[in-house]
Amino acid sequence: MMKTTIWGSLVFVACLLGPSRATPVEAAEVPAACRAKIDARLPGWQLTVPSADVAAWAKQEEFDPTIVLADLDDDGQRDTAVLLIAGTGAARRVQIAVCMSRKAGPELHIIPDLYCSDGISLTKKGSEGFDFETDKTIRYRTDGIHAFCFEKAGATYLYRGGRFIRIVDSD
Repeated sequence: MMKTTIWGSLVFVACLLGPSRATPVEAAEVPAACRAKIDARLPGWQLTVPSADVAAWAKQEEFDPTIVLADLDDDGQRDTAVLLIAGTGAARRVQIAVCMSRKAGPELHIIPDLYCSDGISLTKKGSEGFDFETDKTIRYRTDGIHAFCFEKAGATYLYRGGRFIRIVDSD
């Protein structure tokens, strides 16, 4: 009788708490219109699966290493960036798909050749960084997408003039 009661209690608590790890899409809720744009451009795409080290660090820091929600073009609207894998065979690679919020629907941009691809995080507007390619300290004028190689290097992608530029800001 005691085993059934304890077991029943554990099942009840587990149901209340839900799954121990929500999928990244559930956690950040990529808008349906954004998913549709990505589906049309990159059929069969999938979110990347972070390594155990990246997943543990991201959990500790409370962010999703596959999705960034931010105002990337400083227009007051939330944009969505997704770290994904797409393509087949030798053409299969990790990319960032960015849905810029527009009145007519999301405007999709693909960042195909990433400096690093272990995860993505937010580089906040107004923060200071160091551009290793120009050897200068910089201040970010907008939010950016930081693509990182865990504990090694990284680059922030900033939306400028209708496209994304790369700033190598960790080495």
